[in-house]
Amino acid sequence: MKDLVLVKLGGSVITDKSKPYTARVDTIQKLAKKIKGFKNKNTDLIIGHGSGSFAHIPAAKYQTQKGLINKDSVWGLALTADAAIQINRIVITEFIKLKIPIISFAPLSFNYGNKILVDHIQKALDLGIIPVIYGDVIMNKKQGFEIYSGEKTLDILATKLSKNYKRIKIIYYTDTNGVYDNSGKTISLITPKNFKEIKKYLQGSENTDVTGGMIHKVEESLKLVQKLDAKVYITSGFELKNKGTKITKI
Repeated sequence: MKDLVLVKLGGSVITDKSKPYTARVDTIQKLAKKIKGFKNKNTDLIIGHGSGSFAHIPAAKYQTQKGLINKDSVWGLALTADAAIQINRIVITEFIKLKIPIISFAPLSFNYGNKILVDHIQKALDLGIIPVIYGDVIMNKKQGFEIYSGEKTLDILATKLSKNYKRIKIIYYTDTNGVYDNSGKTISLITPKNFKEIKKYLQGSENTDVTGGMIHKVEESLKLVQKLDAKVYITSGFELKNKGTKITKI
């Protein structure tokens, strides 16, 4: 059986979150070159990315994460979905330039109410294609629609596809070298046992982020490693040689 690697490019890495609709194209190019080496005959690869200074801007303005709440909500939904696609196309373009066989899969089209269809993604993997998903809006029954982070989509894909793979690894490229303690040093290991102590160091994103920032990444990762025989790494998307923080179940 093959291994499966899932890579998330943080919105704070691929965009300048202090400047609306500003992509860091040079950084995307460097990450693409790094990630190209992850795919081989023994490893399948799925890439996800955040929306950063693109979709988070209209989403925050129209409170899209709350769903249908007023007469402007549907307009906010349209703007948020469009912004998410804009940054996705920039990412796809830079990877294609390196002749990396990737195809974009929009969560809006395959995720309804937290129920993800995975057969076509598995088929793409079997064909040697690298699926790319991203932070998006999805429809649901209760509030009409919601924001769905790239982390959540990757975690569900990892869970649903895990039976087809020997090992699962998830790598989050962020704007920090992992999770920091109160002195600014990287915490090398997080487990369910020490998370209560570490949680006090975690903060949300300093800029506009409707998906919860670092604490969201860690909490979602802990859920995943407890369900699967998986390892999660949170590391710098700018300094690609740093080890960052490792998250395991023990």
